[in-house]
Amino acid sequence: MTHKQSTSLVRLAIALVTIALMSVAVLRGNYLFGLAGAITYSLLLAGLIWLFAQSFNRKGKAARIQTIAVTILAVAIGYALAVPATVNPDVQHFINKQATDRSVRGELKRVFESDPEFRDLSISTTHLKVVNVTIHGTLPTLNDVQRLRKRITNECPTLELCPLHWNIRLRAMNEHVDGLDRDLFPLADETAEQSGEREPPMTRVLKL
Repeated sequence: MTHKQSTSLVRLAIALVTIALMSVAVLRGNYLFGLAGAITYSLLLAGLIWLFAQSFNRKGKAARIQTIAVTILAVAIGYALAVPATVNPDVQHFINKQATDRSVRGELKRVFESDPEFRDLSISTTHLKVVNVTIHGTLPTLNDVQRLRKRITNECPTLELCPLHWNIRLRAMNEHVDGLDRDLFPLADETAEQSGEREPPMTRVLKL
C-alpha cells in the first residue's frame, strides 16, 4: 500500500468517525433538550474536531501535547454532554420538560391517528415554567371538540402536567375555539372535581 493510499484511508476513516460522532451528538442533544440542544451539541463537537485537526498540522512534541490536551478536553466535554445532570443538577428541570414534551406529543398523536376527524390536527408546545400545549386545526362541530376533549382526558395522562390551549376552527359553524382549556371549560372542570370523576360532562361552555 502506497503512502498516498494510506493517507486516503486515514482521511476516509476520520470522515466516517466524524459523521458518526456528529449524528450521535445531534440525536443526544435533541433527545435531552430539543432542537437547541442538537445545535449546541453539534457545534461543540465541531469545535473539538477542529482542534484535533489542528494538532495534525503540527509536528513533534507540540503536536503530541496538543493531541493529549484536546483528548482530555474531549473526554470531559463528552461526559458532560452525555449526562449533563450529573455535572449540573439544575439542567434536570429542562431535561424533564423535554421528556414531558416528547411524551405528550406521542399520546396526542396516537389519539389523532385513531380517528379520521382528528387526523388534520397538529400540536405545538411552548416551554415556560411548564410545557404549554396547543392543539391546532379544524373540526366539523362543537361536539367533535367535546369528543376529542373526552378522549385526551382519558388517554393522555401526561397532559395533566401541561396547560392545554385550543386553536380550533369549527367548519360547520365557521366559529373559532381559541383559548386556555380551563377558561373555556370552567363549569365542566368544577363538576368533574366535585363528582370525583376524571372525565368532565359534555357541557357547552366554550367561548366562541
